[in-house]
Amino acid sequence: MHDRLTNETIFEDIARLALSEMWTARSKRNLFGNDYDMEQEKWIHPTSSIGAGVDSIFEYMFKSYVYFGGHEYLRSFEAAYGALLQYSRDTTGGYAFYNVHMRSGEVVSSWVDSLSAFFPGLMVLAGDVDGAESAYMLYYHMWNRFRALPERFNLFAREPDIFYYLLRPEFIESTYYLYRATQDPFYLDVGEMILTDLNALMRTSCGFTAMHDVLTHTLEERMDSFVLSETFKYLYLLFDEENPLHKLDNNFVFTTEGHVLLPLSPVRNGSAQYPRSSSFAKRKLLHSEQPPEFINPEIYKVDNIRERLSKLRKSEITTGV
Repeated sequence: MHDRLTNETIFEDIARLALSEMWTARSKRNLFGNDYDMEQEKWIHPTSSIGAGVDSIFEYMFKSYVYFGGHEYLRSFEAAYGALLQYSRDTTGGYAFYNVHMRSGEVVSSWVDSLSAFFPGLMVLAGDVDGAESAYMLYYHMWNRFRALPERFNLFAREPDIFYYLLRPEFIESTYYLYRATQDPFYLDVGEMILTDLNALMRTSCGFTAMHDVLTHTLEERMDSFVLSETFKYLYLLFDEENPLHKLDNNFVFTTEGHVLLPLSPVRNGSAQYPRSSSFAKRKLLHSEQPPEFINPEIYKVDNIRERLSKLRKSEITTGV
């Protein structure tokens, strides 16, 4: 989006190259690992899941398609999503997504983490509402049992492996998306349950704090920034039927940190567009007063991200930037 507003393409170019490198590094089963070493160009942990370390790539592949309209993003997401449904999802025990080896597709561990609770919301955006409702119930039952969401839960032992809850927003985010898609008041009831538990168990005299142990409900002394930018935002939007966002008939998206990206204006004569009503409308572009008629993508085609960054650094040194 920064590129489209300023006509400086380096940010989108590098993001595309990064995604391209990740996509090239996927397994033959279209699964991603966890933790990729950019210097050695190999996966450090070949475990594929929907949780910490790999979750955002699925979200941004699909949201890039929604926001920018590039069909290559949609094709990549559909291939990756299909692989998760085939290898990671267990339809016999509540539609949980297990951790599997990216090359063999075999299950390597039976725990889920709290970050993976975002995935039902992404399934809603992708149009798989029935699948989202099934996947959502795992996290609902966990919250209903512990009055919070443990950082990691062992599906085999049916007990937490990691006991703290950092006021993470992912479960609430999926609750919001499912309510917007279905208008089922059940999700409002869930939101009320969450709000009640937050106030009863995690509210302090000067804000809210993380829960140290979901079994004993002992507290820590920290409140991360995402609590305001995501957790409370999705709770607020869940109950605010008249919010202007809910009246928009366009493809706005939330970033992984809960920030709203409103649509860019329709493309007319170039890729650098911005809303007429925004503060950018009177702002000079970095390289010209008007967007170019077209941008030749071959100018920015580089096989290696590090090569592109090296050229950028040399350019900055030469120009004195």
